[in-house]
Amino acid sequence: MIKNILLYIAILVFNFTSKAQKLPQIKALRAEENYSILLKDDTLRNISFFNQLKAIPFNKSKSIYMGFGGEFRPRWEHTDNKNWSTKDAADENFYSQRIMLHTDLHLSKYIRFFGQLTHGLVSLNEPVYVQSDKLDLHQSFAEFTVPINEKTLKIRAGRQELLLGSGRLMAFRDGPNSRRSFDMARIMFDGKGFNSNLFFGREVKVPDGFFDNNSADAPYTWGMGLTADTKKFLGNTTVYYIGFDAKSVKYNDGINPETRHTIGLRRFGDIGKRFKYNTELNYQFGKFGNKTISAFSIEGDWHYNLINTKFKPDLGIKLDYVSGDKNQGDNKLGTFNPYFNNPAYFGLITQVAAMNMFDIHPSIKLQFTEKLSTTIEADFYWRAQLNDGLYSGSKSLIRASNNNQSRWIGWQSGLKLDYEINRYLKLSSETYYFVAGNFVKETGDSNNTFYNGLTMWIGF
Repeated sequence: MIKNILLYIAILVFNFTSKAQKLPQIKALRAEENYSILLKDDTLRNISFFNQLKAIPFNKSKSIYMGFGGEFRPRWEHTDNKNWSTKDAADENFYSQRIMLHTDLHLSKYIRFFGQLTHGLVSLNEPVYVQSDKLDLHQSFAEFTVPINEKTLKIRAGRQELLLGSGRLMAFRDGPNSRRSFDMARIMFDGKGFNSNLFFGREVKVPDGFFDNNSADAPYTWGMGLTADTKKFLGNTTVYYIGFDAKSVKYNDGINPETRHTIGLRRFGDIGKRFKYNTELNYQFGKFGNKTISAFSIEGDWHYNLINTKFKPDLGIKLDYVSGDKNQGDNKLGTFNPYFNNPAYFGLITQVAAMNMFDIHPSIKLQFTEKLSTTIEADFYWRAQLNDGLYSGSKSLIRASNNNQSRWIGWQSGLKLDYEINRYLKLSSETYYFVAGNFVKETGDSNNTFYNGLTMWIGF
């Protein structure tokens, strides 16, 4: 049956390849797409069945309309020695899939309802958190728009995804089957050259049953952010504040309730046609049990593109310094908390998190054709503080410090291949090899980890 479905979708995809370029881009956040252009161009809307699904008018003026969309993401994953383990269970081969369907109902220019269903499956014997989810409501919100001169005020309430900045603290978790959403209220105010966000809500937890996702007892988050076009100062600027409150968080220094606040500054943009940059600074403070939090992170991501050279090489260098806890057992905590981060921040291997570490990450991306590209990279990791441990991509403590004085975690090589056949069909491969360093060797199993993930994405 799956083969027949794939064949049918592939036929539709290839039939409409030449027509797809006129449509708005399919976005990572599907709720942010806008297909109202199809209501103004019947010829374009009637070109294909897909186009018709994106904007179905219900009245003569077309002020009331509905759109549909979805995706199917099958993936095959192979891992040897997961987390450097020597156990047989650390060698994995499994199939996973994500299916998501959404509908977007506009009752006028000012009232909108969005809903999205999700399904996740893995072929392992036992369910896996954020991978296994039989069927659930991933997003369901109402949005009210108030135009104010040339500005727009939006009020959105309900279950929804949220991405802030480059996703270091607030991301939708696209690597696993189950993307992250929040039961949340938001106010968004946008105008020429700026956009802003005010939000309050709780993360949605993902049990593996039918319609049982919920935010009860999950961490609270709240905050505000402003992004401004500051091209006169070479780029754009974002300033933000994010609060976090959880009943229980575990670090190398113990388990306690935590209330944490983050102040952040991000500068990003282009300098000329070749150079792109993203620099982000965060400072955190608050309480972890009876301990005082003081933590920080510094991130730089710079790229230089040789646009007139064969394959248009993109030379990149990324640097991170993320604080750890200096002294275990005192009244202070220095471990940085990346909140609702992307667990695949360093790749689908998800071996380490941006916590108590600093790294150097060179890369080169080659554009072989308009649709086919590859990225070759390496990442070298050290512990920031010797009295703090090592954390996995899910933020769990996988190696306690135990007074070990080795700073070197290890290094990871990576090879990514991306082939975007067209708007509706994309193929990718991610391969990593993580060589254990002295700290890993001296604190437990230290077999080098190999990972490969083959992914297909089909969507409309």
